[in-house]
Amino acid sequence: MSSHHASDSQQQDRPDVPSPRPSSVAAVVVTFHPEPDLTAKLASVLTQVGWIVVVDNGSCDADLPDCSEPTMRGRVEIIANTENRGIGAALNQGLRRAKERGYDWALTLDQDSSPLPNLVEASGRAFLAYPKPERLAAIGASFVGAEQPTPASAWAYRRLPAVITSGTLHSIPAWERLGGFRDDYFIDCVDTEFCLRARARGLEVVQATKPALAHSIGTPSRKRAMGRWMSPTNHSPLRRYYMTRNRLSFWRRYARSDGRFVLKDMRQSIREWIGIAFAETDRPAKFRAILAGFRDAVLRRYGPRRLPKSPHPAPAGNR
Repeated sequence: MSSHHASDSQQQDRPDVPSPRPSSVAAVVVTFHPEPDLTAKLASVLTQVGWIVVVDNGSCDADLPDCSEPTMRGRVEIIANTENRGIGAALNQGLRRAKERGYDWALTLDQDSSPLPNLVEASGRAFLAYPKPERLAAIGASFVGAEQPTPASAWAYRRLPAVITSGTLHSIPAWERLGGFRDDYFIDCVDTEFCLRARARGLEVVQATKPALAHSIGTPSRKRAMGRWMSPTNHSPLRRYYMTRNRLSFWRRYARSDGRFVLKDMRQSIREWIGIAFAETDRPAKFRAILAGFRDAVLRRYGPRRLPKSPHPAPAGNR
């Protein structure tokens, strides 16, 4: 990737932020009817961060984590929304609270991701190795399936146009100067749009190369169709609506500043649509949702949306 030269106005957007370390990092975990093992996951995360805020999007009290254990008492706060406000709004709530508590970095996590013990350390190494760390808005984690890790690169980081929400360290000063996450996207592409906006403003996004997060995208399967193996993600029709609508939105907005990434994402979308057509179930509903996403993107209609016979998604993550 070629070096990025920022204008004077872009240089003003570069936040000064210290190196990530446990005392400077707060974890922000967005939940929606989480599994019972969430309390144990939070306890494991506490070894890497100074404090955790759980932002819950409308779960019942019985679903919320038990923070009465001695190791968690005073170090975990729960913001319980009475309704599903979406991933962007919940992330903004969590980062705002972390800023009020004096933290410089926010480690954003999905409820179903499993951080390895070296997650913050790997991101800190990437920060220190980066030639201009003051330009970093987000440091993503290399994530692997729980079964087989991928080998780490010899370098501590790699430059990327965008990283996913879960496992990413966000510079809180950069988040504040960029105006936060887009809550009108509701779910899907919130992370991608934020990263592309940061890059358009002269900031940078990198991924730490040492694997540090167990995470899966969608509900992947493997099927043979058209003489080849396909790996469809099996997202629901409503998720397909949000993915389509929000992708068209950021394609339009960042085609000039990040054209190569936009073209790559367009090709990826086409591959996904082919996978839906030949290797997924509920195809008619999914393509109706995709068409609805196209329509609302053209009309610039955002926010939450319900489709016929489709439950609202759980906005615990972007993928």
